[in-house]
Amino acid sequence: MNTRKAAFLVISEIENKKNINADILMEKYHQRLKDPKDRKLFVELVHGVLRFKNLLDYYINFVATKGIKDKKILNILRVATYELIFLDKIPEYATVSEACNLAESVNRHQKGFVNAVLRNMIRRKDEIEKALERIKETNLKDFLSIKLSYPKFLIEYLEQSYGLDKTIRILEFLNTKPLQSVKINTKKISREEFLKKLEAYGYEYDLPELNSEIVYILSGNIKESDLYKEGYFYFQDLASSLIVKWNRNDFENAKSVLDLCAAPGGKTFNCAEVTKGFVVSCDVNRSKVDLLRENLLRLGFDNVIPAECDATVLNEDFIGKFDIVIADLPCTGFGTIRKKPDIKWNKTHEDIESLHELQVRMLDNAAKYVKNGGIIFYSTCTLGHRENEDTVSSFVERHEDFSVVYQKTIFPDEYQCDGFFIAKLKKEGKVGV
Repeated sequence: MNTRKAAFLVISEIENKKNINADILMEKYHQRLKDPKDRKLFVELVHGVLRFKNLLDYYINFVATKGIKDKKILNILRVATYELIFLDKIPEYATVSEACNLAESVNRHQKGFVNAVLRNMIRRKDEIEKALERIKETNLKDFLSIKLSYPKFLIEYLEQSYGLDKTIRILEFLNTKPLQSVKINTKKISREEFLKKLEAYGYEYDLPELNSEIVYILSGNIKESDLYKEGYFYFQDLASSLIVKWNRNDFENAKSVLDLCAAPGGKTFNCAEVTKGFVVSCDVNRSKVDLLRENLLRLGFDNVIPAECDATVLNEDFIGKFDIVIADLPCTGFGTIRKKPDIKWNKTHEDIESLHELQVRMLDNAAKYVKNGGIIFYSTCTLGHRENEDTVSSFVERHEDFSVVYQKTIFPDEYQCDGFFIAKLKKEGKVGV
């Protein structure tokens, strides 16, 4: 399959279906491309268009002043415009030619139009950029929404929490390309042995300072390697790993841990490495629980009990049974935009509010599962006070027997990882009663 056609098809399908799983969809097309260079370009084009959609549309509409009514043609132009702006190694003539061929296969009457728009864009590039700078002088928020390519509501929402300067730094970092982040499975292999194997297999890597067991893979698809099949690692972002890293003593001493919304499983595996007790790992989705079981076999953990369970429904069997409950709850996911740029366009301000209310309800159940003296670790992979600090405040107002030990935002621009939030909530009372 042609790389640009694959990218065009994925982008079109994502735009047409709000709740589609972009990762699964991309994987389907990714497998059809056999050449590693084609696969790399495919990911670059899909993520690039989703990452900078507002900016691409600004370029297109500057030239096509009447707008583009045909969504398929618009997406072809978006792919081509991303190449023209961001991919210097692809000759302009090749970009235009590929776009015209793709347009002909979609609507042959639009081939000439696509050719004219792109050639006009190339000729007027400096003019377009100067016009964008003039917007900055008159309306900074409009400029940021175009240049950084975020919906204006998200810029304003984060500004309310962190101020505009900090928000700009966050959004700029979230537009950078993520690295593959893996956590060494220390139950199977030591850090030193794992790094030696990486070098033997020819993988280049980098090591973050905050967690010596996290490794950034700089090139190549490590999931296709024997290292993955042997269970020497699992995928986990640095931010997510800090729950166990920063609270290792709590997890080492826990006899029982509940991971309330476990998929895809990183924190469950992290707990299983450390705790001397057992972990009950839950998810509402049966297929995700099945995938969890497969990974547990691959990784060799025998102290985890996977279970299909809805965190919104009180489970009577769990009441008062756990030393620790990890409540990494559903959220808008704004902290993961580097990896999932489609999140920019499929979340709304209403989603923020409804998810805050869902989080509070789920935490109400989590409060009942913790033993006296036990701990809830509440976390999200999002940014903004409403789903983080406000959710914690709402919880402790409803549960006077809990206190906040600490709460911390992992800012992506500071930690060079996903945006993340962790709150440690302790249930008062005599331990184990």
